[in-house]
Formats: sequence, C-alpha cells, structure tokens
Amino acid sequence: MAFVIRKFDYTESLGEKLKAIRQCANKTLSEMARITKIRKNILKSFENGDYAALPDPVYARNFLKIYVRSLGGDPDYFLQQFESECGTCDIKKSNNLPRERTRSFQFLVPSRFIKMFAIVLVALGMVVYLGSQIRSIISPPDLIVYEPADGILTQEALIVVTGQAQEGAQVKVNGVDVLLSQNGTFETDIALERGLNVISIESTKRYSQPAVEYRRVVLQQDHTFSLAP
Repeated sequence: MAFVIRKFDYTESLGEKLKAIRQCANKTLSEMARITKIRKNILKSFENGDYAALPDPVYARNFLKIYVRSLGGDPDYFLQQFESECGTCDIKKSNNLPRERTRSFQFLVPSRFIKMFAIVLVALGMVVYLGSQIRSIISPPDLIVYEPADGILTQEALIVVTGQAQEGAQVKVNGVDVLLSQNGTFETDIALERGLNVISIESTKRYSQPAVEYRRVVLQQDHTFSLAP
C-alpha cells in the first residue's frame, strides 16, 4: 500500500490526524473497518474525539494501534497523544466504579415487598391449617347422653344408659367398653347400689382427649316388711 507523506500540524487533535492520514491513504471508514476488523462506529469515535463512546481503555489502545498500523502511522506517537487527550480514560465506566453502599430501604421495592407478603401469607395459612388439623385430632369427640338424666331418684336397681357418640369414637360406661351402632348410638344397663351412684360415660378417639359426662343417680329402696301372724 502506498502512503502519502503528510506533515502534521501539531495543533491538530488525535482524531483530526487520524482522519487526515486516512484521507491521504484514500480510504473510507467502511474500508478501514473491513481491513482492521474493527467496527466502523469505533473508528469514527476515534476520529471525532468521542472518547466516551469508546470501549474500556485497554481495548481502545489496542484498537488504536491496529488502526494506526493499518494506515502506516507510528502507533507510539498516536498512543502518546491519546493518553494526553484522554487523561481520565483509565477511570472505569460506571458499571466498574466502586460500588456505592446500598441502604437497606433500597431493597424494599414494591415487587419484593409483595413477594415477601405473599410468602408470609402462605406460611400463616399453613400454620393455621396445621393447627386446625392438630386441634381436630386432639380435641374431645362429640358425646351426647340421652338417659338417665343427672340427679334422678329411682327405686329400680337396674338403669339404662343411652346416648350417641361421634363416628369412629370408643365409648366406655363406668370403664367398660360399649358397642356402638352404625349411626353411633349406644345403650347399656348399669346395676345400681343403694344410695348415690355416679355413672361415668367416656368417649375417646385415637390421640384425642376424652369427652366425659357424669350422671348422678340415687337408688331408694324400701326395706320395711311385715311378719305373718
């Protein structure tokens, strides 16, 4: 490639000198981009002095060397002027600057707050659900005693105890197991002793607390009799 020797005006900027030697070489930016394999917008930024549009300095210097060599110039001379004109270029771009200390309130963006709120709601829902399940397991089952009424007086030595328990429960009357019908009702006879009798009716399910009902029954029997003559 034949180059035209041109005397530089040392008052010219780096970009003006690059543009001058390119024009002397009768090359367009597109042609130089194809020759150097450097994007045209980068070459244009060099010539326009738009250093802010260039990549990081380590890459910009390398591109400048390749560009100047392709134009037949002295890379060291142009690099020296580049350093002179772009004295602050070694400062990293904003994404490489020291990180500013993040304040805690900056993390409280609406989307994150909503996500945290949803997680808390789900957790509370699970706790409430598990609590209700545990409560239903350990709570005493339903128990209804139909007969006898509490505190009655009777002269019969045998009394019938009837009632209804929750499905799946076990019923004991005075500690003795009582069979339940399909609908949960039960019936059993209890022998009374003279005086006060306390009948306990207890219903339990697996792992549950017992449901207990008491019935107080007083047996009154007349023991007087007459002697035959």
